[in-house]
Amino acid sequence: MDIVYQLVNGLSGLPAQESRLARFFLENFAQVPESTMEELAAQAGVSPATLHHFARSIGCADINDFLGRVKYQQQEAGAPSLPSPSRMLGDAAWVEPASLQKLAAHAGVGSDILERFTHSLGKETAGDLLEQIRSRLPDFSQQEARVAQTILDDVAFASSATIDQLANAAGVSPATITRFARAAGCDDIRDLRMKLAQANTPAPSGTLPQAWREKLHGINGALVSQLGDLPPAMLQKAVTALKEARGVHIFSAGAADTPFASLLQYRLLTQSCPATLCLEPALMSITAAMLHEGQTLIIVAGGHPEAALLAAAHQARQQGAAVIVIAPHRSELIAKKDIVLPLMDSRYGTLLIIDLLCEGLLVGN
Repeated sequence: MDIVYQLVNGLSGLPAQESRLARFFLENFAQVPESTMEELAAQAGVSPATLHHFARSIGCADINDFLGRVKYQQQEAGAPSLPSPSRMLGDAAWVEPASLQKLAAHAGVGSDILERFTHSLGKETAGDLLEQIRSRLPDFSQQEARVAQTILDDVAFASSATIDQLANAAGVSPATITRFARAAGCDDIRDLRMKLAQANTPAPSGTLPQAWREKLHGINGALVSQLGDLPPAMLQKAVTALKEARGVHIFSAGAADTPFASLLQYRLLTQSCPATLCLEPALMSITAAMLHEGQTLIIVAGGHPEAALLAAAHQARQQGAAVIVIAPHRSELIAKKDIVLPLMDSRYGTLLIIDLLCEGLLVGN
């Protein structure tokens, strides 16, 4: 069994917590065999039972079998001792191809596995996306070439534009934008925007204070994780519910979530989507009792929900309202029929979801 291959597959094929464990082991591959199970559990922030379950999920008998396979693969690779990948690479968004090749040699994996791993991080081994677009201009169709030139003329605009905005700027249809994204090697328009933003953003200057660089890397990592954990189909379902709603109401879980709920209300109002904001527990109960089918309730709950909010959400469902929940995966607020937009980061993740929701409302309007 190629244990690195199993870990790479686990980045996208396992549940969120186990996917994070796969990333943890890949980033600390050199140190894994030297650690005890208790040390690994503490470093990864999980229980020993979770480690055992993870090991079985990737085809090992238990965590001890997993540790043995990691050690064996390192010995088979015959690579010299290197710093841990997390120290060698820093934040994955800024990794250069040469560093990735060095990590691949250390882990004893081939170029195909390296390519899949870097794609899962949003970092392609083929080089700068902008250079790829420039070099392939003659190969694109006439319509796709117009999109390519529009992107090259204003990368900052292209990296943040909606599909309709980019289509209008290039003088093509939205369908052409989708075809271009795939022709450029991206999964979809969102993947294209993310890669354009990375290609257009220089690595942090060495003159920045170390604390600032770490902060910037942390924000980037939070946003990439949020994008990777947000199902596009569920986001589209939420956008459709808002577009079709005869009324939109926003509930907040507590003081920490109030600024985000207020921002969401403001953004919706500026896009001609009337939305009311309710923060008081007693008013939530009254409002929920007045909801009915055809209305939509959005709950912003990065923190722990109080009993009043749980009761109000249950009442809204009983009344037939569509419920959109912006909360962590295992929040008590989530019910089976809810439209769930899972949070990986309560601050930057919430802001990103608000942006994507409001951007989706603009499409087709």
